[in-house]
Amino acid sequence: MFRVISKGAPFELRAASGLVAERWYLTDTEVNTAAHKLVKPTHILLPESWEGALKATDTYPGILPQAYVPLNTDAWESAKGQVQRQIGLSEDDLVVFHRKLSGGGIHDTPEIVNYDQVIRKMEVHFVENKESAAATDGSAWDLPVQATLFDGVLTGSTTLAAESVVQGVPTLLISKAKRGFLTYLADQSHFLHWNEDDLFDGRFNEMAEQWMNTMRSVRTSGRTPVVDETKAALNDLFGQPIP
Repeated sequence: MFRVISKGAPFELRAASGLVAERWYLTDTEVNTAAHKLVKPTHILLPESWEGALKATDTYPGILPQAYVPLNTDAWESAKGQVQRQIGLSEDDLVVFHRKLSGGGIHDTPEIVNYDQVIRKMEVHFVENKESAAATDGSAWDLPVQATLFDGVLTGSTTLAAESVVQGVPTLLISKAKRGFLTYLADQSHFLHWNEDDLFDGRFNEMAEQWMNTMRSVRTSGRTPVVDETKAALNDLFGQPIP
């Protein structure tokens, strides 16, 4: 039997209606309601942490990055200090992978917080990865691996934040986004989420300081990935992926 699996993209399933008997719609983004209304699936697969109105026919544990991101810390352990040396910094300096969203997406614009001014005061060295450049050169697919090579991640992207946190990377997400998968990660000590426009009342500085202290601590203690049965559950549903 043929099967079509679409993640957050309804038109492929609409086109397959009447042609393919089994049409799976997979999403973890509650606010993508336009796509949810357009889709014509036979099955709807959602994470157990889902907080939206769309009803599932099937669910999976954990969050999607746990199915496709390598959940080990070997790359960072072997590369520790390498980024600092390449940039010409002291190995004691914190080097952070930074990806800022440009906005303009169907649902992300209302979620964006303008944090440019406040992060300039942080005592870290940022390595920038612009959303527009990643979309052009295809490097967005490499972001989860790139993120592991740095002391931490600062971003407005919920996807990159989740991909980083599950790998044990100390991550500061600055976004008003609400997602079930962010709720799932909320109790991880290396994940901090600022979700307000006001960055100047002192509370954000406290969170930023906590994030920087976590980066320093993790250098000594090592990283702990966030592991769940996500990959096994998806393999049970769809079979092993073709190498």
